[in-house]
Amino acid sequence: MRDWIKRNYFRLKYHPIAVKIGRAVTLDMKNKFEGNNFVGDKAFVASSNVGFGTYISGGSTIKSAKIGKYCSIGSYVQTGLGTHPSKKFVSTHPAFFSTRMQAGFSFVTENRFEEHIYADGKYIVTIGNDVWVGNNVLIMDGVTIGDGAIIAAGAIVTKDVAPYSIHGGVPAKFLRCRFDEQHISKLLKLKWWDWSAEKIKRYSHLFDNVEAFLTQIPANHL
Repeated sequence: MRDWIKRNYFRLKYHPIAVKIGRAVTLDMKNKFEGNNFVGDKAFVASSNVGFGTYISGGSTIKSAKIGKYCSIGSYVQTGLGTHPSKKFVSTHPAFFSTRMQAGFSFVTENRFEEHIYADGKYIVTIGNDVWVGNNVLIMDGVTIGDGAIIAAGAIVTKDVAPYSIHGGVPAKFLRCRFDEQHISKLLKLKWWDWSAEKIKRYSHLFDNVEAFLTQIPANHL
């Protein structure tokens, strides 16, 4: 019954701007969905802000993340992984630094190590708008991924990712930019993702060619 209430809370709250939720999805009441979202089967989303049009594919675990509009989050993506001490502490086991009792017990009565690094003071990870994150990507605490970026499948992202850049590998490294500097600058200024759905639809026939898109959009938009 509790799971049914949580699942339908988001459907009712954002109706008629649909939030579609798959099977066996776990959500908490601290999430915010801007609408036209989809959460795939067996995904876990907690304490996160999910922008308009963004979908999260099945099996992903998204914790304390701020995700922009029109993002594509692949399957088995993970955020909010936390960290363990690697210097000074004799042991990396949380029983020696955390009261959360991750293993069911603790030797300390107060937290002695910050388990999470925050990207902006509230969210552990921030992901911009129009970002594509491939399957099986791990995004470490404190990382910010810029607008229009692409993260290749299987990458482990340990550092910030610049807008409209493509990163991949373990750890993730810069591979190339999606467009040239002039195009990127114009796209970041344009912020098409903030347009109304009606306006986006009006220019949607130009979205298959960045050159045509940027040259045919009226000058007052740029």
